[in-house]
Formats: sequence, C-alpha cells, structure tokens
Amino acid sequence: MIWTYRVFHDQDGYCVRVVLYERDGTLVGYHKEPAVPTGRTAEELAQDIHWFKEAFELPILTMEELDAELSGRPPKPQRESGKNKTLEEIIAELELEELVSSLMPEPIP
Repeated sequence: MIWTYRVFHDQDGYCVRVVLYERDGTLVGYHKEPAVPTGRTAEELAQDIHWFKEAFELPILTMEELDAELSGRPPKPQRESGKNKTLEEIIAELELEELVSSLMPEPIP
C-alpha cells in the first residue's frame, strides 16, 4: 500500500488529506481528518511541506467522490485464515528434520 497527500475541497474550504492506494493505483481509502505537516526535525518538516506542495499538482478531490468510488466497488475477498502451524509442523512439512537435528546441540543430561 502507498499513500500520498491530496488537496480536497469541501463545504469548509480546502485542505490536504492522506489518500491510500494499492500499488496498482486502486483507491483503498483516505483519512477523514485533514493532515498537518509535521517532522521531528526542521528538515523533516520541510520535506513534509514539500509533499504538501506536490499535492497541488494533482486534481483536487472531494470526499463525496472518493466515498462514491469506494462504495461502488465490490468488497475484497477475505483471506482464509487457517490454523497457525507450530515450528515442528513446518519442519516436518518441509522435511527438514535431519537438517535441524544436525544443527541442534546435544541435550544436556
């Protein structure tokens, strides 16, 4: 997933928000609250402000258009969550018992 700053226009005026995309450019979502430039150092703050400025080079968005795009899309299929495997099960599945036993120290009596 990637993110970018985008300029939004709504009833209160203009602001910058974070918009989230898949790597293929598919919209994932956006932050409802406007973004605020921040940084732990002056250089980081300057970089964040630079990224804010870059947002003005892209088309201005509205929350309504993004909400419509997100709601018109079928839900993503959920990943099948299976049972977690133990280390011993993985070793057996990969047939690594001999390798693992050769790397393990002898047990202390």
